Amino acid sequence: MSTRETLSLVRGVTLAPAAEGRRALAGRIRLMLPPTSPGVGAALDALGAGGHSLEELSELAGRDGLTHAAIFQSLLGALRAHGALARLLHLEGVAIAALSPEGSSLARGSPRASTRYQLSRFAFTRVADGGTLLEVPLSKPSVWMPTWHGPALLGALATPRLPAELGAAVPGIPEDAAVAFLGMLQEAGALAEVDPEGVAVEPEALTTWEFHDLLFHGWTRWGRQERGYGGATFRFRDRLPEPAKKPAPPGSAIALAVPDLARAERSDPPLTAVLERRRSVRAHGSRPLTRDELGELLYRAVGLRRAALERRGETEARPYPSGGAIYETAVYVIAHRCEGLETGLYSYRPEDHSLYHVAPRSPELEGLLKLAAAGAMISEPPQVLLVLTARFARMAWKYETVAYTNMLKHVGVIFQTLYLVATAMGLAPCALGGGGADLFARAAGLDPLVEGSVGEFILGTRPEPAAPERQGEAPAAAKGS
Repeated sequence: MSTRETLSLVRGVTLAPAAEGRRALAGRIRLMLPPTSPGVGAALDALGAGGHSLEELSELAGRDGLTHAAIFQSLLGALRAHGALARLLHLEGVAIAALSPEGSSLARGSPRASTRYQLSRFAFTRVADGGTLLEVPLSKPSVWMPTWHGPALLGALATPRLPAELGAAVPGIPEDAAVAFLGMLQEAGALAEVDPEGVAVEPEALTTWEFHDLLFHGWTRWGRQERGYGGATFRFRDRLPEPAKKPAPPGSAIALAVPDLARAERSDPPLTAVLERRRSVRAHGSRPLTRDELGELLYRAVGLRRAALERRGETEARPYPSGGAIYETAVYVIAHRCEGLETGLYSYRPEDHSLYHVAPRSPELEGLLKLAAAGAMISEPPQVLLVLTARFARMAWKYETVAYTNMLKHVGVIFQTLYLVATAMGLAPCALGGGGADLFARAAGLDPLVEGSVGEFILGTRPEPAAPERQGEAPAAAKGS
């Protein structure tokens, strides 16, 4: 069987003639190439059409002499630097794999014949463009496989193999094609070398990373994705209507008292004192939190200050920042012991500073309170559990790539604002590391893919100081972080 490699432009990029003999790259990569000789121009056009090897392209460019051949190589270097080149592997005239974008130099290392390889524990595949796409969070290049050959070879690499063994493991794929495919995987960072003891060798810095953490980190930082990085792309503008603000829940509102912010400004400790006193206080006192205290905390930490119609649409201002002033985060209250509120689940609506009853006490709410107690390492359920949810489409409708990571950042700034306000008020605040998203969705009657929980925070009164054992002994301090 014949095995052949060719160069082409990456998917989504085209090359077209431009003014004054120039050529322009269009699509997700935009680049204007300078005027060239006829031979170099023919090589560039052949590159745009695809199906030609590096040697064939170089021969076309070299018809005008060595100087123009060198110019063509320089142009290839520029295209590589911009991530515009892909390398295709053909078997019997059929493309079976494409490395995109291709590496930054013509010289690329080949898998060593005496070394065993297996897939990296960070490599993953997904369906894309009618084929299978292999990606690695650590690497920008990916390998697209439009036929069965690539996925079959990936299956064989679940266990360590020498390059010469890979082709034999999959009937119908010759050894040279398997080795060439292995080289693509190596360039994409998808391979791990295996030592004589059968242990995959990886950099020490990767030891503490889990797959999902590295994937999330890599996908939400600039420069790791072939398709580009985030920003306000409004990619659903022509497909879906812009998600509206969260409507008022059904039922009557439980109005909360609006605190006197001028009084709070006069009586609160200075900001530096609040920052220095901030602690996670997990245990709660015997006195329950009151509805007025809860209302003051919610207003001061997440309450609406103003809403206005601007050129970009309706915007809001609250005490914490939000990307694009979208404020996709909502706050729910699970009241366990709160004076003035029956036990149950409530939705906080900043627009009218009110609570709306969502659900009475239920096994799901009991489960969420038990999870919160376990997360805070306390024996009794917290007085109040605040659950932060995100209306995912509201952020993703405008922002691409960075939508979810920004939602989590908003959780972080809300946590800090809750901490500071609760500390200034003399309450017991504690953020939790996680919660039950499916359990909360059932309790609130929500579709977790439309609006789901993304953060949990317990709140209560501070525990009473322990009585000194003897005169002059200071009371024990509350533990916190």
